[in-house]
Amino acid sequence: MGVLSAYGDWAVITGASSGIGEAFARRCAADGLNVVLAARSADRLRAVGRQLPGVEHRIVPVDLSLPGAAGELIEATAGLDVGMLVSNAGDGRPGRFLDQPPDDLRRRLTLNTITHLDLAYGFGRRFVSRGGGAMVLVAALGAVHGLPNMAHESASKAYVLNLGEALHHELAASGVKVTVMLPGNVDTPIIDRFGLDRARLPIKPIPAGKAVDQTVRALLNNKPTIVPDRRMRAAARLTPRAMSVRINGRMLGEAAANLVAHQPR
Repeated sequence: MGVLSAYGDWAVITGASSGIGEAFARRCAADGLNVVLAARSADRLRAVGRQLPGVEHRIVPVDLSLPGAAGELIEATAGLDVGMLVSNAGDGRPGRFLDQPPDDLRRRLTLNTITHLDLAYGFGRRFVSRGGGAMVLVAALGAVHGLPNMAHESASKAYVLNLGEALHHELAASGVKVTVMLPGNVDTPIIDRFGLDRARLPIKPIPAGKAVDQTVRALLNNKPTIVPDRRMRAAARLTPRAMSVRINGRMLGEAAANLVAHQPR
């Protein structure tokens, strides 16, 4: 059995149908944790579950951008000994803030903030009651400053960063570990969905599994935050804030233009 199995029999993972969420599912299963896989697509969740031999899995098809959906997930796992939460579900779209429909901004705000709030609160209370547990809240490296052409997402991810960093300290005395993952260059489908040109990315993306392994190590070592990939950590530390905002804003502006150019007419 791996070290993650010490937290309980089950892990709940949102956004588990691909990318970072799928990689967390594989890592938890490899460590002997049964997994609850949550995302919108039941078919994709079943496909992920079939690739997790040696453990039990359950799927919870749920759209966490809808109000109250996080409560459905908490209720669906009420009878399980859940000892770990990976709150990973999120969404975004490059583009100017005022060019985006308000209803879509609100939907993404629910997914990127309220869902993390509800899950951290609901499972946090369960973990405290059982005397221990672990949480990984997935934000984004863009949470550390406002990003032009992704203003909404950098703002909402900042909520996750600050929530998780504070809970890391608040819940420590109750035996609950909390780490915030700040991915910046992880190879997931979102790179293509954002319209980013992989060849022009300043640092080559690392595999999602490698980023997850580094995050698990940070969790076990009781670190409040982790930026996967030492190259990205060094770049984030050494690049002046104004320069980082300018470079990333320009890259996201180009991505937004690519998305518009490829929209069906």
